[in-house]
Amino acid sequence: MNLKLPQFKGSQMDNSQKRLIILISLSVVVTIFCLVSSKALLDYASYHRHELAAKREVIKQLEANIATANSLAGQYQSFNSVNPNFIGGKNTTDPNTSPPDGDNARLVLDALPSKYDFPALISSVSKILTNDGVASPGIAGSDLSATTSAASSVSPSPVEIQLAINGLTSYGGAQNLIADLERSIRPFNITTLDFGGTNSTISISAGLSTYFQPAKMLGSGTTKEVK
Repeated sequence: MNLKLPQFKGSQMDNSQKRLIILISLSVVVTIFCLVSSKALLDYASYHRHELAAKREVIKQLEANIATANSLAGQYQSFNSVNPNFIGGKNTTDPNTSPPDGDNARLVLDALPSKYDFPALISSVSKILTNDGVASPGIAGSDLSATTSAASSVSPSPVEIQLAINGLTSYGGAQNLIADLERSIRPFNITTLDFGGTNSTISISAGLSTYFQPAKMLGSGTTKEVK
């Protein structure tokens, strides 16, 4: 008896398995691609949400800055026009003038300069001593221009400058000198004060401190990375 066995059965099973493996592989690839694409799209959408939120914050801040600038401009006009010289000096816009003359804006800038100008400070103090009739005036101090920073910043603070003065005057002259230092448009603090001499001639020596303040820089000074 001859038995006839099916031919290529094993080959047919191998082909079916190959097709199944190929289908499974394609499904896995498609699934992975979909997952990766979904994650990329979600990250992209998240980034744009954060970017839009940051832009809205910037626009809001810019609108507030514009409103503040407009308000400041109005206040400046009022400050400089209602009473052009609030300390009673001559109202002038001459850049070479000195207190008590000048408009209010100039007087305020002279009160707290934005630069460390030691020679100008010595000149101002010398003028006060001369106007009050102080004889043999002396002014001592250290010029720290090389080491003092006047760089602008978002939140500047006053920087102290120390001086020492001396000279000969009368009792009335000493009173006038102290009064002029107290009412000077540029603030002076009298830290030490010594007197000596007779009723007609008084020697006076004093330690002073005054200030300058670096210019204020508009802006936050920082950047923010959107992630």
